[in-house]
Amino acid sequence: MPFVNKLAANIPTLSFEFLPPKAPADWAMLYSTLGELPKLAPDFVSVTYGAGGSTRQKTVDLVSRIQSELAVETVPHLTCVGHSRAELAEILSLLDAAGIHSIMALRGDPPRGDATFRPHPDGFAYACDLISFIKSDYGFQLGCAYYPEKHLEAPSLTQDIEYLKLKQDCGATFATSQLFFDNDAFYRYRDLAAKAGVTIPMIVGLLPVTSSGQLAETGFVRRCGASVPQKLVDAVGEGDAKTVLGRGVDYAIAQCDDLLKHGVAGIHLYTMNRSTATARVTQALRSLGHFPVK
Repeated sequence: MPFVNKLAANIPTLSFEFLPPKAPADWAMLYSTLGELPKLAPDFVSVTYGAGGSTRQKTVDLVSRIQSELAVETVPHLTCVGHSRAELAEILSLLDAAGIHSIMALRGDPPRGDATFRPHPDGFAYACDLISFIKSDYGFQLGCAYYPEKHLEAPSLTQDIEYLKLKQDCGATFATSQLFFDNDAFYRYRDLAAKAGVTIPMIVGLLPVTSSGQLAETGFVRRCGASVPQKLVDAVGEGDAKTVLGRGVDYAIAQCDDLLKHGVAGIHLYTMNRSTATARVTQALRSLGHFPVK
């Protein structure tokens, strides 16, 4: 069953996110991870889009290959950054020809080294404009992003939720969150979003912590704008790489289990192109009765 049909039927989905590598040596690790997909049986996978469109062709090529060779529904990211309307139309035509049915439509982050977002003179400044553009001429199902702890540039949580509602009104049919570690923050956001008229399924994006460095002040997690609750720091603790990975996976399993018991639309795991943590979380959730494979 296509994942959008599952979402419409209130059946939780399981999905993974991958990144097109920049270094040639990293492609071997990615393909090794992708080789695990058939037995993990996700409902879909997504493929990100580098800042400034730096991995545009790699993203198109990779999603085409995953969907055609691994028979896993694939959802590419598409951003406004650095693209004119004509360039976006060209990319959309390539994705359509590759048999892609759904797209994550995002504003995107500024290229590395730029502090502010600058739209292309003939492009779009906001995700809602990109969503409207795609919706007007193409038949893709459109996903958008949301931020349980508020986007870094949003002046308030209330206004951030208004942006999500606008994306819905422009044609987004599902939403996937930025990573977070405090489920209460998500439940608060979901309640406020419902009051604001948001009705589209809200998938949660989660990162199984695999190293203490990810939680450091300059680490990946904080650069994403996610808070690091003390209970996570205490849970991960100190130790060798194997020990820390195991604790991070245990935290992710408990976080996912709680979210699924509270009616979340789906779980989207940020893999960082590695399979170990993703596989462990998936297998544990299935042992708990979630995501039965038919």
